[in-house]
Amino acid sequence: MPPTPPSIRELAARLGVSRTTVSLALRQDPSVAPATRDRILAEARKSGYHSNALVNALMTQVRNRKRIKPTGEVVAYLTSHATENDWRRHPSHLQQFEGARQRADELGFQLQPFWLGDHGANSRRLARILAARGVRGSLLAPLDIDHHTLELDWTGHAIVTIGYSFRQVALHRAVHDNISLVTACHGQLRKLGHERVGFVMHRTDNIRVRHLWVTGFMGQWQHGCERIEPLIIEDYDDPRPFLKWLRRSCPHAIVSIWQDRPLSWLRDAGISVPGDISYATLDLGDRVGQLAGMLQDNRGIGGAAMDLLSGQLFRNEIGIPSIPKITMIEGMWMDGPTASRRS
Repeated sequence: MPPTPPSIRELAARLGVSRTTVSLALRQDPSVAPATRDRILAEARKSGYHSNALVNALMTQVRNRKRIKPTGEVVAYLTSHATENDWRRHPSHLQQFEGARQRADELGFQLQPFWLGDHGANSRRLARILAARGVRGSLLAPLDIDHHTLELDWTGHAIVTIGYSFRQVALHRAVHDNISLVTACHGQLRKLGHERVGFVMHRTDNIRVRHLWVTGFMGQWQHGCERIEPLIIEDYDDPRPFLKWLRRSCPHAIVSIWQDRPLSWLRDAGISVPGDISYATLDLGDRVGQLAGMLQDNRGIGGAAMDLLSGQLFRNEIGIPSIPKITMIEGMWMDGPTASRRS
């Protein structure tokens, strides 16, 4: 039998150059030095390399940001809230879906929501439905950390998860860059003159992101700011541990993932925000202009997850990936009335 033509990866390895250089040279890109380009083209002809016309057409459309002709293939968006449409009440989840849906449209797929049941209780039934409908790929929306074991088809299906909360199987995932979010928020408060920055987080919120919130916060101590031990609380509705920590720590500013709770606890205690203490949230959501803090790019997370999944489907890589990839999306600081310069 004739030898199998090499891939771009194999050509790059033979020639000792990067895959990007090979790809550019094959497209006659002027950014590649003529001598290098000629050497690559000669080796490609010699080894019988030929490009895939379908893949080239697809990638050209993607690079040009043009909508690909719809294939009609359905991609599932798997949710697991208490009711089938409960996820739509959460601004961040809705934005993630919209970001994924827009990217799916651009790539020629149809993104449709499917319900796994409360905390994933009906996953086995849904797996049968997806198989019967011929659905090859799914995006798994963020889950509660106490979700049921999901009984999906891990070997005959491509699944990408959003966030860190799902850990049952090692999958490709798109996530917020939690450490970067904390670092940027902390840095902005330092620029405003707040040397004593405190951190308040519920235990489950910290576990959900593999403790990266606290890790990012404590990492800022190396920059010479005054150290305040982070407060990890157990009860959303009990302000007493917070008030005790507040009296002991005397922070100039407080960072949390919540939009309201620590803020309401401060105001109920007669503390002026931002007059006495500034407050910043790590997830502004739809409260831009009402609070100070970080605006997470939820649409970007959804789009990145869809990019990971579409890549698997285009390459027919079905099942659990041998080396899971994580795409991290940064956020941006937004000024707001709850944080001001400290005199």
